[in-house]
Amino acid sequence: MAKRSQDIYQHFRSNEAAFIDKVFGWITQVDNSYSIYLTDFLDPRQMMIAQSLVASSQLQGFSSRDYLGGEYGRLLIAPDYYQFDLADFDISLLEVNYNRKFNYLNHGQVMGTLINQLGIRRTVFGDILVGDDQLQLFVERSMLSYFQENVTKIGKASVRLNEVSLDAKITILEQFKESQILVSSLRLDKVVASVLKLSRSVSVKLIESQKVKLNYSLADSPSEEVSVGDMISVRGYGRFTLDSQTGLSKQGKHKLIIKRTI
Repeated sequence: MAKRSQDIYQHFRSNEAAFIDKVFGWITQVDNSYSIYLTDFLDPRQMMIAQSLVASSQLQGFSSRDYLGGEYGRLLIAPDYYQFDLADFDISLLEVNYNRKFNYLNHGQVMGTLINQLGIRRTVFGDILVGDDQLQLFVERSMLSYFQENVTKIGKASVRLNEVSLDAKITILEQFKESQILVSSLRLDKVVASVLKLSRSVSVKLIESQKVKLNYSLADSPSEEVSVGDMISVRGYGRFTLDSQTGLSKQGKHKLIIKRTI
């Protein structure tokens, strides 16, 4: 079993403590029951935390992302004698069919329909894949019928959701633009302002109006410090990752390599 100590919490952000406790609960359950535990869909940050904690135990951890790709995935926590089976992820792939001659659906429209209109929890579906002429999404298999029966319209388009083989998943190649920035400190507001070429006051306003997410969670404070590997998304501006830090300039500023999604 993973050793639970206060030292572990120091490696993560304070607002992640509740999730860490939840992961320890999953590990304890598998340890005590000698059976597998399958999580809901986790975002990449949650997956990284969960995998690192499982790795410090005597258990095995399998991420659906390693087999199906994508950002969001389910983690299967299992005893050491478990033999992996892809079907144990209980993931279905749905293809969204609609009249493309008169409609075009994007990622935001699908997300808005699922969460805002239908009230579906973000944890029961994974990536929304938007291709040139295809639209797909991963869902928990137990929710398959619910999605098919209730998701009948997205935007102004009538839709029909059909299950397809996982092998039929479309490949989405995310493109990045790499750049270097100089910042006097690693405060969130200063990094956002520098990357997006905004004034610091505008950056602060975006954060305080809850339009900025740090590692998939709403940012708590403009003064929060960021570090290499962090992903920052700003509503209306896109997202970027702090890829690496290459030292300090002669003026003592931090030299950061940024990868921004385009």
